[in-house]
Amino acid sequence: MKESLKNIVRDSVEDLFFSNKDDFPILDIEISIPKKREFGDYSSNIAMVLTKVLKKKPRDIAEHISDKLSTSHPVLFKKIEIAGPGFLNFFIDEISLMSELEEIEKQGDCFGQTDLGQGQKVIVEFVSANPTGYLHLGHARNAVVGDGVSNILKACGYDVTTEFYINDTGRQIEMLGVSVYRKYQQIFGADIEIPEDGYKGSYIADIANEINNQIGDELIKNETEQESLDFCKNYAKDRLLVDIKDDLSKAGIYFDKWFSEKEGLHGKKEKNRIDPIKKRLEKNNALEKKDNALWFKATEFGDTQDWVLIKSDGTPTYLIADIAYHNEKIERGFDKLINIWGADHHSHIGRLKSAIKALGYDQSILQVLLIQFVRLVSNGKEVSMSKRSGEYVTMREVLEDVGSDVLRFFMLMRSSDSHLDFDLELAKKQSSENPVYYVQYAHARINSIFEKAGQANIKESNEYLGLLDKAEEIEIAKTLLNFPEVIKDSANTLTPHKITFYLQELASQFHVYYNKYKIIGDDDKTSSMRLYLIKCVKTVIHNGLKILGVSAPERM
Repeated sequence: MKESLKNIVRDSVEDLFFSNKDDFPILDIEISIPKKREFGDYSSNIAMVLTKVLKKKPRDIAEHISDKLSTSHPVLFKKIEIAGPGFLNFFIDEISLMSELEEIEKQGDCFGQTDLGQGQKVIVEFVSANPTGYLHLGHARNAVVGDGVSNILKACGYDVTTEFYINDTGRQIEMLGVSVYRKYQQIFGADIEIPEDGYKGSYIADIANEINNQIGDELIKNETEQESLDFCKNYAKDRLLVDIKDDLSKAGIYFDKWFSEKEGLHGKKEKNRIDPIKKRLEKNNALEKKDNALWFKATEFGDTQDWVLIKSDGTPTYLIADIAYHNEKIERGFDKLINIWGADHHSHIGRLKSAIKALGYDQSILQVLLIQFVRLVSNGKEVSMSKRSGEYVTMREVLEDVGSDVLRFFMLMRSSDSHLDFDLELAKKQSSENPVYYVQYAHARINSIFEKAGQANIKESNEYLGLLDKAEEIEIAKTLLNFPEVIKDSANTLTPHKITFYLQELASQFHVYYNKYKIIGDDDKTSSMRLYLIKCVKTVIHNGLKILGVSAPERM
């Protein structure tokens, strides 16, 4: 409805003030739903936007628009009021409003989808956890937000590829190998400890025992310790990647591509992307030698400081690998690169954007969504999540406790730039206190109503739209018709939590309506119209939950 109103207002403004359509300015015509119903069903600030263009008082402009709309669309508008300096408050005819619900019936599972993206190629990289341990709850939030963003973009017509970047080289992977090998040596009586900065979780012992069960003491017999360390490193990395993929699949999260840093950036010949990217930056005068190291002159490309790319000992830093990786994404033909990172990576955004600019690209191609920390709260106390100590609750454990639906919905109940407390006790409740249960129950309850309607031989119908005249019915209809706008807004701002907010509001409106009015009553015409309305509610809840990756059960 908002989109329809926007087009109607735009056409009226064009006819009134711009006889030459080529002179019509690009205007952001805002149509909003007032918080108080006495201010109308919808409102717009278009008169105030136009005052700078037309050099007229906004209230005078509003009066012209009001007269034009009332004349050209007498059926649609019951009345139009001008408030304050020039706000236009629209009161929509109930039958006209309800007739818009036909779009929901017509589009069904596709209602809410748009062509906003027009096929633009987008790559969304998320999770990308180092394969040095199991996924914890912070990774879970990143995974759910990334998958939600991807689903929203797909629903808005973007060509989306999802990718997991495997950081399978560098010091952390080396320490994984050392930790596993030391634990393996202990099995054979060696008096040796895991280094202080190694990994000490119980999974390290599990992996060491697996190696022992498969090859016995073969690693002890190796001529050099490095051979044994390399074996343990590769075995542990591959073993943990299997578990990471398994945990993600249990949450309904699958990636189109798993990109290995070792193979994709540090490989031999054409697969080595570090040297070419260094030469390219040198050619663009973006590097300088200083203190026996090679520096990226990031300040000349918009960052606040310069950064080391090649250390004095000749080893590359993480930054040059990251630059090479993002250049590789651009070369694959993506129009936009979206990264979902933890909040602790904030400082890395500037250096990477400046590197993209130094390579000759528009740095706006990169968009980074930062995910704030999540705390697991159990019995009112925070549960520690330190990967190195091993004393942390894994994503797998939480999935086993509450299931995929609850995990996903809870992770999307707050904006990603806000800290999130994951209340384990609340997540386990199967009552209206649990937000996901509350929304799913609305869907299941509507299904139950339709089963009863079938037994009574009453079918939904939109033949008598005038019977849907209760205030609650009007509000439900407006909320339903706003669903495509919510999806668009979520896509533009990369904010999947707006859909969880929306679904909770819609579910609340339905439950209140259900408790106040009989859906199936004595009058068959009223019953059929109310069934028609709640069928639309069911469709939209189903579509919204699907985008979030949450099931819409028929029974609960």
